Amino acid sequence: MPFASYLCSSCISFFFILVRLLNGCFGGDPYVFYDWTISFITASPLGDKQQVIGINGQFPGPILNVTTNWNVVVNAKNDLDEPLLLTWTGVQHRKNSWQDGVLGANCPIPAVFFYFPSLDFQRAAGGYGGIIINNRDVIPLPFAVPDVDITIFISDWYTKSHKKLRKDVENGVDLGVPDGILINGLGPYRYDAAIVPDSIPYQLVNIEPGEF
Repeated sequence: MPFASYLCSSCISFFFILVRLLNGCFGGDPYVFYDWTISFITASPLGDKQQVIGINGQFPGPILNVTTNWNVVVNAKNDLDEPLLLTWTGVQHRKNSWQDGVLGANCPIPAVFFYFPSLDFQRAAGGYGGIIINNRDVIPLPFAVPDVDITIFISDWYTKSHKKLRKDVENGVDLGVPDGILINGLGPYRYDAAIVPDSIPYQLVNIEPGEF
């Protein structure tokens, strides 16, 4: 091979390696994409079938497990028969002008992140879920890494639909005491056979001795 041709080939190879190294050093933060279809589904959180808001057929909605500095894109398709607005509590919307109101990008409770529908009493029908935001490997945690990471949602629940509840509020009707308490979308613990029948599933959390 002529010297000039060999030198040119070597330069091209070196340039290619340099570009690969630079891409590895200065590559942008990763993007993750989620496709959601938000619709009414039928569930029985307190034993009786009722209409709730599900995300991809799931109630409560899926947990977003992401890491700081990731660019998270949620493509939400609204299949409800009314407008929908999702609020992302505790999450700062950096590089994004689409602030969603209702606390905006403030963080009133550190390390607690979740999303929920914030229009027309829709949160009373579900449509909520958790967000786990992990630290990048280069940022050490200020505490020991837990053995288990458990997300728990505790919420009041009515057997009335959110539309009926909204109508009651508009008409000045007192909503009264909720019909039950849900943990992760499931009914209460069966503490009394007369009050909580067998037909109601409840949340179980298994923890091994010594786990943190």
